This record gives sequence, structure tokens and C-alpha cells, in this order.
Amino acid sequence: MTTDRRFFKLYYPLLIFLSLLTISNVQGKSKFETLSNQILESIQAFYPVKSTEMGIHSYDYHLADYSSSSVKKMTKSLNKFQTRLYKYKSAKLTREQKINYKLLKSNLDIALLDLRKIRWHKKSPQLYVDEAINGLYFLMLSGHAPMSEKVVAIISRMKQVPALFKTAKKNISKPPQVYIDAALESLESAIEFYKLASGKLMSQFPERADNILKISTRAREAMTDFSSFLIEITPGKETAFSIGKDNFDYKLKHEYFFDFDSDSLLKIGESLLADAQKAYRTYEKYLEDSHQNGADSVYVPKEFNRQDILDYYNWETNQVKIFLEKNNIINVPENIGQLSVIETPPFLRSMHGGIAYQPAGPFDSEQHGYFYVRPIPEDLNRRLLESRYRYVHRRGFKGSVVHEAYPGHHLQLQIAGMNKSKVRKWQFNIMMIEGWALYSEEMMYENGLFGDEDPVQWLGILGGIRYRAARIVVDVKLHTGQFSYDQCVAWMNETLDIETEGQKAYIRKEVRRYTHNPTYQMSYLMGKREILRLREAYKNKHYEDYTLAAFHNWLLEKGSLPPALIWDYLK
Repeated sequence: MTTDRRFFKLYYPLLIFLSLLTISNVQGKSKFETLSNQILESIQAFYPVKSTEMGIHSYDYHLADYSSSSVKKMTKSLNKFQTRLYKYKSAKLTREQKINYKLLKSNLDIALLDLRKIRWHKKSPQLYVDEAINGLYFLMLSGHAPMSEKVVAIISRMKQVPALFKTAKKNISKPPQVYIDAALESLESAIEFYKLASGKLMSQFPERADNILKISTRAREAMTDFSSFLIEITPGKETAFSIGKDNFDYKLKHEYFFDFDSDSLLKIGESLLADAQKAYRTYEKYLEDSHQNGADSVYVPKEFNRQDILDYYNWETNQVKIFLEKNNIINVPENIGQLSVIETPPFLRSMHGGIAYQPAGPFDSEQHGYFYVRPIPEDLNRRLLESRYRYVHRRGFKGSVVHEAYPGHHLQLQIAGMNKSKVRKWQFNIMMIEGWALYSEEMMYENGLFGDEDPVQWLGILGGIRYRAARIVVDVKLHTGQFSYDQCVAWMNETLDIETEGQKAYIRKEVRRYTHNPTYQMSYLMGKREILRLREAYKNKHYEDYTLAAFHNWLLEKGSLPPALIWDYLK
């Protein structure tokens, strides 16, 4: 009894101190989580259409407000959040929280860069067209509520379209001609989209038809007026789309956490391109010398039709999913969201001409991804039918499934969306998303999805690597002012041996897209490169119990965050 009292007397102050320290740490962590939520909510409120896409429906009745007063208010708010977040730089946080701190800081840094330095709302007409289109599209696609509820939000957003383009006319000054051309083409698609979408809604809700017609007509008139504005506007310099070296370098550091600048990235891209060119041309010659077998000679049954083709697409998607599990490549969660391969809906065809994947929002209650394919003509003649049958016979859809579905975008984004952290669920880092999809192409070939050897498929994979390497070079040169649009198109045509008019038209459209998205194009191959480096490091650390599936499971469960941050888990 005496000993117990002496111990208590001696150590009571220390126990009190340790208890207070524990309480302080818990409160600190709680405050960090509160701040994290406040930062996310601020960004989500300013970008309501992006929030809808991600499955957050608190702002479904709004479009973004890019007026001077709104932007000024937002930048002030983001600056305050930066100051508050900085206090946690040296705080005692868990490893997960430390990474979330970096992610939140990145989200703030890039939002401020976009609004204060690059100022997309002042230079990109496309920003406003996308807001109008996606404002309706993401609501119509989401399964979070019945259409009878969503139609109210859709009408609300349509009402705001005239104000959106009024702001655009105030903001946009001397855009490059390439931006004008792109926006004018997109506006044609937007007007057609609104016409079809409103028609669909009017047939579903006849009691609202008059109101929908009136509001959608005003929205389309505002788009037509904006088209006239763009036709008459004075274009800026031909390289006005460039964000400049300083801003490009800032994105590399703060969005992707690279420790090198655009000059170094350009050298990396040129080196990767040289290697890719050599590998592609060597294998191309081998293919020409050894595998010229002509068209497949395949019996085509009379009853084969367009529905069989669509059924094959969905069957193939499921077969690749089964292949992953049977060959221990990755564990596919039982609660993975549904994926439907469908023809691009009529109201989207003016915007999506080829294959596309639309993920479910990670915050949405209903998880349903859509894999859009080109519409199949109703009246396939015998020659086209036989061509399609040969495609099915050789299972030609596998390559698309790998990139867009399993183990590519659908699986990766579904697993990322299962993360319990709101910070992680909100992340949509393109280097991880596109890097993983590109990595999957070669990885699945190496693991036998296409058999022991499929020369045409392998040449396609090598061509994809070559193409993505070239895009690193053009990404840097376009946005640091070293390439004009026309110079870039000419360089791409020469580098990739483009010859046909159809291919040249595709390249022109692609390069036009690149001018709107600095650092996006470099993300594919640089992301793949980083994932391969992570795989090697993971294998070395877990050498005795390493499996490919273990690495893939470990990687994907981290979420859609920059691959460079995943190195923190290997320390």
C-alpha cells in the first residue's frame, strides 16, 4: 500500500502530462479532419459541375460563377485555407494524414494557379462550353435520384446558361485562333445536345414541356450569341494558349510532385521517344517480313447481326475480368460497380465520336460505369458484317477493354472510390489514372491475355508507347511556347509517319485538344514509368513474398493520387 502511494505520488504529474498530450494529439487530428472537409467543400462549391461528376449533389442546382467578384472571393478563401493548412506542416500526423496534407495543399495550389496565374476563365472559351454541356450531362447520367427529381436541377442549370455566357463575353479577350475554332465546333455540338436532351425531358415530363422548351431555347440562343461573339473577336497570338515555363514547372512540382522541371521532362521525353521509335520500327520490319498472312478466312453465319456485336463487347469485358482473377493478376472486389458497354447515346454522339469511358462518381450511392462504343449501323451490308465478325472471331475488343475497363480505368477508379477518406475519394490525378491504364496494356500482354504471341497486338502496344512518348515532347513544347499549333501538327505527322488525310485530320484535332490541357498528355507514359519504378521497389522490399497481384492490390488501394506520393509507403 505504501509503495503504491509513493509510486502514484511520484508519477502522477507525468501521467497527467501524458494524458493531456494524448488529448491534444487527438484534438489536433480532429481539427485537421475538420479543416480537410472545409477545404474540400469550398472547392466543391466553386466547381459545382465537377462535384456532380464526382457524386456530390449538394450543388446540383448551380453552374460555376467566373465573374470577377466570384473569382476574387474564391482566391481570397483559398489563400486563407493555405495559411490554415500550413500550420499542420510539422504537426504529429499519421502517415495517411501526412499524405492527405500534401494532397490538400496540392488541390489548393493548383486551384490558385488556375484562377490567379493561368486564368483559364480569361483565355479559354471552351471552359464555358464544357460547363454548359457537362452541367446537364452529369446530372442526366447519374443514378443518385430518379429523373423526376433530377429534372428540377437540370432546369435550374439550363436557366443559368445565358448568365454563364454573358460572363464569358466579359472575360474572354484575345484567345488564340485554335481556341476559337475549338469552341465554335463545340458550341455546335452543345446546341444539338441541348435540343436532344430537352426533347427527351419534354417527352418524359409533358407537364413541364412548355417551361423546358422556353428555358432550353434561351440557353441555345445564348450559345448562338456566344458563337457570333467568337467569330467577331480579335484573336491573340498563335501561342497564346501556352501557360509558360514557370506555370508548367509549378504544375510538375505541385500537382505531380516531381523534383525536375520542364527542361528535364523534355529530355526524358525525347529519350523515351528515341527508344520507342527504335523498338516500333524494328518490330514493324519483323512483322512485315514474317507475318504477312492477309485477311482471316473465317466462316460468317447468316444469323450474325449487330446485337451479337454488342453482346460480344459485354462478354469480352467479363472475360478479361475473369482472366485477371484466374491468373492472380489482381483481386477484383466482389462489390465492384456494374460496367455496361453500350453504343454512345444519340444525345452524346456529337461530342463522343469514338470509344470513351464514363466512371461513376466515387461519392455516388449507385456505382455504374459506362463504356461507350461507336454506334453500329442498323443496315450492315455483308462486307461490313463479315469484317465485324472477323473482329469478334479474333476477339479484337480485348485491347480496348484492358485500357478502359479491366484492369484499366473502371477497375482502378472503382477501387479508388472505395477509399474511406474523403480526401482520397476526391482525388483524380491523371498521372495515376492514365498511367495505370497504359501500364495495363503491356502488363496484360506479358501475362498472356493475347496468347504466347500476337504480333499485330504487340505492334499496337509499341505504337501506343511511341505515340505517348511523342506527346511528352509536344506537351512541353506547346505550353512553354516552343511550338505553335501548326508546328506541332507538322512535327507529329513527321514523327509518327502520318500519311493519310484521315490520320492527318485526327492529329490536327488531337493537337488542338492538347492546347487546352497542359501536363495531361505527358501523364500517360510518365505515369506508367513511375508505376514500373514503384513495382521494382516494392518487389525488392517484399522479395520473399512478392506477387504481381500483391503489388497491384497495394498500389490501387491508395486511390487516384500522384504515383510520386506512393513512395512514402515504401520508406
